[in-house]
Amino acid sequence: MWDIIDIYPIHISRLFNSLHNKELIQGLIAQTFTIGRKEISKWYSSNKAIEETRTIKLEHKLLLSNGRITKCDTISYYGNNLSTLLVREFDSTYVHIKEYRHQVEFSGSATKNVAPYIEPEENKGQLAGRTIISNWEDDKGIKKQTIIKYNDLEHIVLCDAWWNGKRIKKEFEYQYDNYNNWVECKEYHDGKFVYLHLCQYKYK
Repeated sequence: MWDIIDIYPIHISRLFNSLHNKELIQGLIAQTFTIGRKEISKWYSSNKAIEETRTIKLEHKLLLSNGRITKCDTISYYGNNLSTLLVREFDSTYVHIKEYRHQVEFSGSATKNVAPYIEPEENKGQLAGRTIISNWEDDKGIKKQTIIKYNDLEHIVLCDAWWNGKRIKKEFEYQYDNYNNWVECKEYHDGKFVYLHLCQYKYK
């Protein structure tokens, strides 16, 4: 049995749970780009092409049917070259996973008795416009705090939390289409622009 490590489920879960009017969506391509610090000025310059300023990091390709994911391809990149491809196909009970590395090398496959990335409908609307503050203790008993703020569409606009032992204030700016699905998200860490997330949708 091959050991398949599903390393990006949290990205897909957050993406899928952020969508509105899911029943109208047939397909989705989501890409995350890293923005080099020396290139940020080019990003805002009208005479420079976007391709000169971004390096793709991660790509999700989702097929949806009646508001549920039927297939998801997750592609990670090293530079702009494909590094790992993780293919998930969903049925009513199982998710079937295959992993490919460096385009041609087949690493294995597995089947999991799980149907992830489905948000219960009764939770919708509960986070709109809310700020949630959580006080907790780490493994050493040190008291810490996490602050998460949502906008009116239940998208996270602030996540002030601890990441690998360091507190990072993450902020997000969104642009939306006519169906209230976000098509662009700029991500800032402690005020520095670090990621650009883009989404393209195919509607019925």
